[in-house]
Amino acid sequence: MASSTHIEIVQIGEETLWAFLRNKAEWAQLVPGYLHHELPKEEEMIWVFKGDFGIVEKAVKLQLTIKEIVENKRISFDLVGLSDNINGEGYFEMERVESGGYHLSGYLNMKAGGFLASMINPVLEKFVPQTIEQHVKSMAQHVSQAAV
Repeated sequence: MASSTHIEIVQIGEETLWAFLRNKAEWAQLVPGYLHHELPKEEEMIWVFKGDFGIVEKAVKLQLTIKEIVENKRISFDLVGLSDNINGEGYFEMERVESGGYHLSGYLNMKAGGFLASMINPVLEKFVPQTIEQHVKSMAQHVSQAAV
């Protein structure tokens, strides 16, 4: 099981940051290797992105289902692999800091199953931290520029 958290500080207002986090379509496009997404239901998203898994790059299709929304605080979700036997969970969270801005945190936990799990899980150990770090950095940059 691979998991990682990344935090960035953003100097924007609470309403702006929360509106951004609530809009899955906006932050979905910022994941590294983004190809496209679909929104079949309000609480679901199909997310397709190209993942670099060391020796191979491939398109990964995941279903993201919102698990919990804590208003002005956190959006947590489950991930189910549609193209591969990879499942997980994650969240995006905002927390006020003394400087007047917010910590924008992202957490991702993924685990492969099935007969290829022993080969895929070690690759996820590198992939997950890189992906969540790049995604949260892109989110922070995007929302900060949009707020200007």
